[in-house]
Amino acid sequence: MKRKIGLTLSVISLAIFVLLYLVYDSKGYEYGLGCDFCKKEMPYNLKPIFYSEYPQRFYLLDKDGFELVGIGFRYETTGFKIKDFLAYGYNDISVLLKCTDSLNNIKYLISYKTGYKSKKGNPEISFKDLSNSDFEQIKDKYQWVEIDKEKSYAVDRNKFLSMLGAVFSLFFVVWRLFKWIL
Repeated sequence: MKRKIGLTLSVISLAIFVLLYLVYDSKGYEYGLGCDFCKKEMPYNLKPIFYSEYPQRFYLLDKDGFELVGIGFRYETTGFKIKDFLAYGYNDISVLLKCTDSLNNIKYLISYKTGYKSKKGNPEISFKDLSNSDFEQIKDKYQWVEIDKEKSYAVDRNKFLSMLGAVFSLFFVVWRLFKWIL
C-alpha cells in the first residue's frame, strides 16, 4: 500500500512540474527567452529576444533572422534613436513599441508594411512615430508585455526549477517502479 501511495505521489508531482514548465515556457516567449513547446507568434513572424549577456538588451527579429528593432535604431520616419525598450504590444496585424529616446522621453512606434518583400518573399516592415494622443486611442487593442529584466529572470529561474523538479520526479517514478517490480 505504501509503495502505491509513493508511486502515485511521484506521478502527481511529475505531472505538476511538467505543467509548471509548460506555463513558464509559454510565458518566457513574451520576455524574449524563447519557447520550446508553444506556438505563439507575433505579426509578421517577429520574434522577441532578450540578450542577457553584457550589454543586456531586448530586440525583435524578423523571420529572416534580421534584427528589426533594437537599441540604437533610428528609422527614416522618426527623429530619435531608441535608447531603451519599456514595453511592446501586439495584435493580429501590427506591433506597437513603447521606448525611450536619448533624453529619456517616452516615445511610441507602430509597425507598417513598407511595400517591399525580403529575399524569402516575406513582407518587409518598418516602424513610424506615433503621437501620445494616437497611442491613447489604440492602446487597448493590443496585448501588452512590459519588458522587465527582473520578471524575465524570475520566469527563466522558475522554468529551470520546474524542469529540475520534473527530472527528479521522473527519477523517483522510475525508482519506485523498479522497487515495486522487484
